[in-house]
Amino acid sequence: MPRRGHSTIIGKIAKLHQNRRASEIRVLGETLRREQQTTPSHGPEARGMPEGVAAR
Repeated sequence: MPRRGHSTIIGKIAKLHQNRRASEIRVLGETLRREQQTTPSHGPEARGMPEGVAAR
């Protein structure tokens, strides 16, 4: 019976795809964090609520 896992051609291809996907997810997370830091989140307007509603 042949070995299973990363020693097979299919396993090697799967590992490449997994690593690429993990890298893309990591980049997206970093981009989102950067955008959240640059977006001002002060006051009720930033949360989409008018001032009158937030004061209640």
